[in-house]
Amino acid sequence: MKKLTNFVRNLLSMSPAEARGVIVIFGIILLIIVLMFGADFIFSQKQQNLVISSPKMLDSLTVSLDNQKPFYGKESQYGQKYNDYNKYAAPSKKFKNFNFDPNIASITQLEELGLPKFIAERIEKYRSKGGKFRRKEDFAKIYGILPETYERLEPFITLPSTENEANNTPQTELTSSNETPIVSPIVTLPKPSFKQPVKFDLNTGDTTDFKKITGIGSGFAKRIIKYRDILGGFVNAEQVRETYGLPPETVDELLKYGFVKSGVKKLKINQLPVENFKHPYLKYYQAKAIIAYREQHGFFKTIVDLKQIKVLDEATINKIEPYLEF
Repeated sequence: MKKLTNFVRNLLSMSPAEARGVIVIFGIILLIIVLMFGADFIFSQKQQNLVISSPKMLDSLTVSLDNQKPFYGKESQYGQKYNDYNKYAAPSKKFKNFNFDPNIASITQLEELGLPKFIAERIEKYRSKGGKFRRKEDFAKIYGILPETYERLEPFITLPSTENEANNTPQTELTSSNETPIVSPIVTLPKPSFKQPVKFDLNTGDTTDFKKITGIGSGFAKRIIKYRDILGGFVNAEQVRETYGLPPETVDELLKYGFVKSGVKKLKINQLPVENFKHPYLKYYQAKAIIAYREQHGFFKTIVDLKQIKVLDEATINKIEPYLEF
């Protein structure tokens, strides 16, 4: 300690008392630094407990865990996201699809439809307090029901939708501003009867055609058409199975009426630049390899030329062939 005091005195030209004071201050500072780092290390090793602050937070956590699905990264705009369109994990719980009225369905029936028990009980509590579902869209407003769950159940809800009610508004007619207004009688329109599906081309059908199929509502109809558009059209009807989230039994019903007759949109393999050469069946690095090979060896003449590209396996070549124009 004496040597350290003498060192500080000589270095800073201080008296012995001042030197001892400086040493004490630096010692305190060093101790505080050690304690800070030590405390941070000690407390970071302790297991953190999740604090549930409210019933609402508990419900959110339960719904998230009950319906959790694996996430698949978005490789590119039309890359892996659609390449494995039909490989997304299915819900872990088995469920049934049947027509139901949410105003009278029992808790057991709601659970059979795939809803968690606490959601079914929440619906029952809502009804017991005088709540009523008047349109299909009202069912989606129940807290905890996920969008994909409502999309699956929508075709089976035996209630009118907002879209249908908009077409049934009675009209009021006025003769003139100087005369007593004449109101046309309100006619109660019968509920639209079920329309029997008819056979149609999957490549040209619109949402109306798809919604006639049992199990397909507005959500699934739009999803099928969206996938069809990015695909360039279906080469065969079985490709509709690749639509994300579409239940196999619904696809089976759709294939009873859907067929493929019209052609598909093709990619000009010898003209398109790499930024425009996109397709769900091709990953970005595969599309890039195709364009690079073309620039090095010249135009492709037949599909056989693609077999020279190592990153393309035979299965991918067979799938992409109908969408290429040489």
